[in-house]
Amino acid sequence: MGVTTNPVMSENQEGVDRVMQGMPSIDHLETSLRGKRELGQLLGAHAQPSGRARQIADGYVRLVEKTVLEYKEARTHLIRFLAEGIVDDLHRAQDHFESCIQSLHRGLIYFDRLRGFGYKRGDGTPFIPRPRELEVLRDTVRAPVRAMRGALEHLDNDILDGTLSEDSPAGPHLGWEVVTLGAHKLRYADVARWIEQLHGFAALLSRVHLQVGAAPPAG
Repeated sequence: MGVTTNPVMSENQEGVDRVMQGMPSIDHLETSLRGKRELGQLLGAHAQPSGRARQIADGYVRLVEKTVLEYKEARTHLIRFLAEGIVDDLHRAQDHFESCIQSLHRGLIYFDRLRGFGYKRGDGTPFIPRPRELEVLRDTVRAPVRAMRGALEHLDNDILDGTLSEDSPAGPHLGWEVVTLGAHKLRYADVARWIEQLHGFAALLSRVHLQVGAAPPAG
């Protein structure tokens, strides 16, 4: 019996491989952070010093989880488009990546505000380090994300006002390694790395670690 292959997958495997390499997977990142944080609050493990601080931490966790999910969906649909050639998958990839950047931008704002509360770890060191010690806090990250988010937010006006080049697509262009909109570009690998850095702190604000000791003697 001969081996059958998917002719579309066979034709486009090189493209699939290029995107899988250029757009790193973040499947290892948790996507149930909100539920874990709510459980922690229910158990009293995530009490914050003020209602505002708790609210900002809640919002940060929500946005990081959303950013992770949107990136994963964008990658899945882009790979599926290249593998199967269904254009709707490309459009869904564009939509999800747009939402990813919007959530990433908002998450960065929350993260910076959270840093302002000055939380400390058990050893007295800052919970969130200084920008020079954490890439995602630097303006070299915040500025291009803010610029791309602004370009996405103003895309409709740019199209309607005729300020966007006529040969530009009416949405972000998803390349092999880079997303482009007008003059703005972001590398997928950079976006994935920044998401992972934000996720590390969101996970710390969400996970509940229970320690179980020996049961007391009867009576």
